[in-house]
Amino acid sequence: MTILTAAGAFAKAYTDQFDADIVSIREVGEATFKERIKKADIIIHNASTINVPDLELSVELNFDFTRWLIELVQSSNPSVHIILISSMSLLDPTNENAYGDVVRMSPYAYSKYLAETYSLKSGLQHLSCVRFSTLFYKQPDRDILSKLIVDAVTKGKIQLINNGEARRNFLPLVVAARYVQKILEFNKNDPTIFNLTAPESVSFGDVAAILRKLLPDLIVENIEMPVTPPVLSEFTNTSIDTLGRVDFSLETEITNYAKSLRP
Repeated sequence: MTILTAAGAFAKAYTDQFDADIVSIREVGEATFKERIKKADIIIHNASTINVPDLELSVELNFDFTRWLIELVQSSNPSVHIILISSMSLLDPTNENAYGDVVRMSPYAYSKYLAETYSLKSGLQHLSCVRFSTLFYKQPDRDILSKLIVDAVTKGKIQLINNGEARRNFLPLVVAARYVQKILEFNKNDPTIFNLTAPESVSFGDVAAILRKLLPDLIVENIEMPVTPPVLSEFTNTSIDTLGRVDFSLETEITNYAKSLRP
């Protein structure tokens, strides 16, 4: 039995494709949650709260619950395969294999850093830590790529910063879910970290070019700004090559989403 510890966009993307139950402690209560954890074969711990500006609250919501869950698994079901959905935000923006400076981390990134490092040191053998690159949710309130597409279709105009030179590694949510399923089929009895990414990054200028193919009259405005903080967008692809790549075309994903927005 596979369970996810929270509802939400990722849970829907996963359960739309694979058999799993969503077991949220907020919904079922602590007693039932504990019983389900004891009986689970696979736990995908996807519960997190992102938009928390306060450090203490972010640690409470994202780290304290993860620590409690890890301790519960240690005492009641230590052989379970637990997949911790971590975050790229805790990494050095120039190095996918190194943690960033904790002093410079956002409250969310720091809470995920604590959760990941604690879990990796827990002694659980069947533990996988997953970090996604920039997810393409197809929800404009969740990611900048979706917002650009919605603006292009509904307003006929988008804005780029510094001619769209910044790059991102966009991973469609449905593909992210498929990679998590591949991890379940990957047999390794040691804690493992997976950086799940698209094979290559694209610039926002590249995205604008794709949108112009669909919308020839699209207006693209440029805003000049000081250099923005770097975002990790270049990866070695070691993890996706180890698991076996999930084939997809970002241009096709963008095109299909844009078409779905038209009247």
